[in-house]
Amino acid sequence: MKTDPRPSSTTGGNRYRLADIPATAARKTRALVDQVDVLFRETAELHGSVQDNRRDALLLDLDDRATERAKASSQEALRELADHGFAWRDIARILDVSVPAVNKWRKGEGITGQNRLRIARLLALLDMLERQLVAEPASWLEIPLKREVALTPITLLAAGRYDLVLEYAGTNTGAGSVESILNEFDPDWRTTLMDDAFETFLDEDGIVGIRPKGTRS
Repeated sequence: MKTDPRPSSTTGGNRYRLADIPATAARKTRALVDQVDVLFRETAELHGSVQDNRRDALLLDLDDRATERAKASSQEALRELADHGFAWRDIARILDVSVPAVNKWRKGEGITGQNRLRIARLLALLDMLERQLVAEPASWLEIPLKREVALTPITLLAAGRYDLVLEYAGTNTGAGSVESILNEFDPDWRTTLMDDAFETFLDEDGIVGIRPKGTRS
């Protein structure tokens, strides 16, 4: 305790009061946590902004490449897709047309400018995947993103999500994780996109998990 010339507000003429309590280790820790939390939120916002800019740049590159690719005839473009190993049904699915329509284009019959650009965009995507060192991109597009989930990059392309396929191809750079891609495509993927051989369950901590059907913990 130390002498304080000022009277106490509670004891009238009492000339003594408790000294100020110094900052404790707990207070310093809480201050550090607050600082780190602010830094984390600022970094997360910056990461999100950079990721959005990267995605925009990838799509611009895709569109520029598609414009160049569209100069080739549809017959030539389809032959190149076949040389890459694409099945006609997969090409039709990605382009959102029927297999007979694709067969007509292969024979040189009329094709709309929009469909011609769609074919060119798919070829442009293959060019970009090869830059990401994706070998045999046609078969790579058929691989499920996650073993127990019925979702492939071809499904993403059929839904028009070329951006997610490009991000998925760049996961080795930290551009996007499988979980983040699945969450963006379908927040309920754990129930809507489950493979028939798997099921969801609640573990002892109440967290949703995935396991082969018939398995019991």
